[in-house]
Amino acid sequence: MPTAKRLTCRTCRSEENHEPLTSGQRDWLQDQLGNPISDNYYKCVNVRPDGTVCLNLRTHGHERHFRLTKRLPDDLE
Repeated sequence: MPTAKRLTCRTCRSEENHEPLTSGQRDWLQDQLGNPISDNYYKCVNVRPDGTVCLNLRTHGHERHFRLTKRLPDDLE
């Protein structure tokens, strides 16, 4: 099981804490992508100035894994 890491975030434009996806979040992403996903997806857990959590998605090795920024819905947090 992956552990939390400090990775760069495309949305926050800085190095932030990232956590691995939960099983429900992984299921949501798998449905969005239409194919099985591995354990190397992370979500940014930085709290933005408006009080919301960033939730930008990336893989361990690629900050810009998705062509367009992909974010978890707030209700999955």
